[in-house]
Amino acid sequence: MKIREFVPLAGYTSYGIGGPARYFCEPSNPKEIKSALSFALKRNIPYYVLGRGTNVLISDAGLAGMVIHLGEKFARLKVAGHLVTAEGGLPLTKLIHTLAEKNLGGFEALAGIPGTIAGAVVMNAGAYRVFIGDFINGLDVLTPTGQFKTMPRDKLGFAYRTSIFQTQSHHKYIILRTHLRVLARPKAEIKETIAVSLKKRRQHPQLPSCGSTFRNPVGIPAGKLIDEMGLKGTRRGQAQIAPQHGNFIVNLGGATAQDVYGLIRFVQDKVWEERGIALKTEVKLWGEFENPPK
Repeated sequence: MKIREFVPLAGYTSYGIGGPARYFCEPSNPKEIKSALSFALKRNIPYYVLGRGTNVLISDAGLAGMVIHLGEKFARLKVAGHLVTAEGGLPLTKLIHTLAEKNLGGFEALAGIPGTIAGAVVMNAGAYRVFIGDFINGLDVLTPTGQFKTMPRDKLGFAYRTSIFQTQSHHKYIILRTHLRVLARPKAEIKETIAVSLKKRRQHPQLPSCGSTFRNPVGIPAGKLIDEMGLKGTRRGQAQIAPQHGNFIVNLGGATAQDVYGLIRFVQDKVWEERGIALKTEVKLWGEFENPPK
């Protein structure tokens, strides 16, 4: 496995934004992931696990550490009856379509969510009251100290848009494999659900974005809240709060990470000042940004 230096990350994110990684690698098996982790630990530098980059905003200055990219080289799938093992880099939608051809499913309503299965687990991705966490039997992970570990479902802390991997104690765990129990369903029924889901997602803004920027606060969707406050269409440089959906911040072309971050802080400040609601980001912020929260 080759470790590269000063690799631009914009091409690895859905925003098309991001400075360089000091070190970058693309492992193809768990042993190589452990080797990359050891490389970072020996140099006392941070490490970041990047899948399809659909839920991260990487600063313009980049990342002074190791980026471990889990992509096509780490995306194998095994199906044994209703039990499925998927490596962390497998795209969620590809998993859904592959299972559909075998008359298997259960979470096909998530079709169109652009991340990997590992990213979906971290966020407990959901749509239309269907959540990926409900289908997870367990996970094989690599701990920050380089130990392999199997974690059963009841230890994973699934809740709305969260899991144990978003807590301080587990956020550096690396998900190697997911073990799922899926359902037998008629292929036509599965594909109809997939088609409906994809059609709805095509109604979302189509310019580069990270999807939903903010978590929904209690009582009101974030997009509706931002709409009610008349903030849709607001711009900072080449970043814009999408006119079609208040919870999307889009790259109009050539936006910087600081442009996007400036809009995030603008929305948070306005919502707090006028509604007393502290909006939390769903997108993960990697690197250094100007004007951090007080």
